Amino acid sequence: METISRRQSFSEKGINVMSEKEKIIVFSSREICYQSSSFFANQMADAFEDLGFDVQVCEFDEHDDLDAVFQPLYGQKYRLLLDFNSTITRMVEEDGTPVLDKLDGPFFDYILDHPLFHYNCLNADLKNLNGIFLDEAQEAYVKRYYPRVKKTLTMPLGATEAVTGGKKTETDTVLFMGTYDRPDKIYEMVDLSPEPLRSYMKELIEMRIEDPILPMEEGFGQLLKTHGEDLPDDKFSLFMNAMYSVDAYIRDYFRKAALDELLKKKIPVQLVGEGWEKYQTPYERYRTIEKPVTFDLSFEKIAREQIMLDVSPIFNRGVHDRAIAGMANRTVVLTDSNPYRCAHFKNRKDMMFYSLAKIDSLSEAAGELMENEKLRSEIRENAYQTFCAGHTWRARAKEILSWEAED
Repeated sequence: METISRRQSFSEKGINVMSEKEKIIVFSSREICYQSSSFFANQMADAFEDLGFDVQVCEFDEHDDLDAVFQPLYGQKYRLLLDFNSTITRMVEEDGTPVLDKLDGPFFDYILDHPLFHYNCLNADLKNLNGIFLDEAQEAYVKRYYPRVKKTLTMPLGATEAVTGGKKTETDTVLFMGTYDRPDKIYEMVDLSPEPLRSYMKELIEMRIEDPILPMEEGFGQLLKTHGEDLPDDKFSLFMNAMYSVDAYIRDYFRKAALDELLKKKIPVQLVGEGWEKYQTPYERYRTIEKPVTFDLSFEKIAREQIMLDVSPIFNRGVHDRAIAGMANRTVVLTDSNPYRCAHFKNRKDMMFYSLAKIDSLSEAAGELMENEKLRSEIRENAYQTFCAGHTWRARAKEILSWEAED
């Protein structure tokens, strides 16, 4: 590897890389769905290494000997330490010292869902805890309600081009890759919750259905104000953590609504992921279900399709990595619009937008894409250029380094 020329090229962008390689560790401490944590860790490690750093990937789980994992890492200086939905923030040595306080370098927890799910981790009393988030509203939420997190950044994940190159199918099918659970089953968890949580959650669900781009924390704040109630910040974040079922319900409510709309308009849909056998529809002839694939293989499947659906109301001030993956593989992404996506991507150029508040706009957009090969081609090629210009793993690594270097 030509590390000298790579370092010189990188330093021209204003990032200081020492002549002696600086060390970076990328962890995978928690396996996320479809083995994505390991994949993300290795992609980021490759990108940092390509920029001239000495990079180590450290993968482990709760069954490993953690002393054996961490002892060799102590006593060295690191440019940065990175993990995804980290469990390390809660780990301590026998004397009570947090493991991360014994590692000499800033730690960045890349949170891949709403921070409300990571209440304990983000409240950890660490010397140098920082967070990366997929959503601007969620970043702002952490800034206010988790004061122990020193620095924050909103940054989408990167994506990978399929190895095969992906010859496109000729079939008029919309691909959706993701997990599903029945919303009514999730609602049963809401019904079993004690008061006042049960009432709060039911009201929040109705608010978010009515306004799909309403951030959960903003909705909760409005709800409390309407009831003339107030919570200190620590209690607010604790209540948010207890109401995790709201976010889960909204995700699957709108996934069901999107699929219902496409299928009733006789638009064929290919579903890939866990749980879709639970999805019931009278239009089964237009639906196919495939077994989930590991994350590294998902790009091969995406690359073969013409159109991919994205339904992401849980990131209503951000963008899901599914959309970036479509752009990387010249597959037209049909996604729900929100302020972040409208600000950072062009409708009918980088992606095709529809509105969750007006769900018939989804079938209209899908129908237009299926009938207009010229439009598909234009979006496909423009989106790929946008991806190459700023959404690769290398671009993500450079952004983290630039941000980390700021005072």
